[in-house]
Amino acid sequence: MSWANPELLGLLVLVPLLALLAWALRRFRRGLPLSTLRIVRGLQSPLARWATTGLFALRLGAIALIVVALARPQWGRVWEEQTQRGVDIMLALDLSGSMRAEDFQPQNRLVAAKQVIDDFIQKTPGNRIGLVVFAGRANTLVPLTTDHEMLRDTLRRVDFDTVSQDGTAIGDAIGTCLYRLHEPNIKGRVIILFTDGENNSGYLDPIKAAEMARVEGVRIHTIAVGRPGGAPIPILNAFGQKVYLRDADGALVLPQIAEKPLQEIAAITGGRYYRATDVQALRQIYDEINHMEKSPYEVKRHVIYEERYQPYLILGLLLLLVEFLLSRRFAVLEAA
Repeated sequence: MSWANPELLGLLVLVPLLALLAWALRRFRRGLPLSTLRIVRGLQSPLARWATTGLFALRLGAIALIVVALARPQWGRVWEEQTQRGVDIMLALDLSGSMRAEDFQPQNRLVAAKQVIDDFIQKTPGNRIGLVVFAGRANTLVPLTTDHEMLRDTLRRVDFDTVSQDGTAIGDAIGTCLYRLHEPNIKGRVIILFTDGENNSGYLDPIKAAEMARVEGVRIHTIAVGRPGGAPIPILNAFGQKVYLRDADGALVLPQIAEKPLQEIAAITGGRYYRATDVQALRQIYDEINHMEKSPYEVKRHVIYEERYQPYLILGLLLLLVEFLLSRRFAVLEAA
């Protein structure tokens, strides 16, 4: 059993408070030294006094039942299983230090890449998508899922601290994605690699990883994040001030895009190489994925709770109706 609006159950405290207030008012009226009140009380029959108390109890019971109904009690849960057709896509996002370069002023490369990925997720509904992030090592943040809102929320929280070890382990990132795309019966399987640098960390060579992907029938699209000519990398100095990274000779470090290995990785697997700045070219990825052969897979979407507030609501309204009809009846009898 669960409650959709459990906070509303706090309103139940009104029931004993109203009962206490009614009791206090009755005691107060009994204490008033007015002869007219004693006369009226003497004229009131025991049946009428019991009727007044009973009607008030009906009203309190109706309020309690309606509050419970508003809190929406729910019983049981059912897994809703569906079969969908789609493509399996693993996104690999570079979090290395060079992604701090600010050639997308006022944003850095990571922010630009996240915007492109978020746009991609929204434009490819119906597919299972996962997320791998990498720097000196690769981590799976989100395995293949159809819950795109959860994936987008995870993406928004990604920053340079998500992977503690600096570097650029492109080969390991591809290998981790391949592990997540291990279902051979799924015909449409794609890796989209977002990076700006050459491989300088990890255990797996990127070219060998690309050849493994080709054997597995997985296509890799590579997307270079950055502008030609590079851009300075901001860092904080000992005083917490923003400065830019310089080499031993005092010259600004301007990380370039390693286009050739990215082009080679894409070519080996039959994929394509793009720049993150070329929005029109990126649409070709969306179109290509949408035209890929889709495979069926089972999806457990969410847990469905069965609403059980109806009996409480009906009984509460029924008590209000009975209280209204009886009060009218007793009013007529008292008038007679």
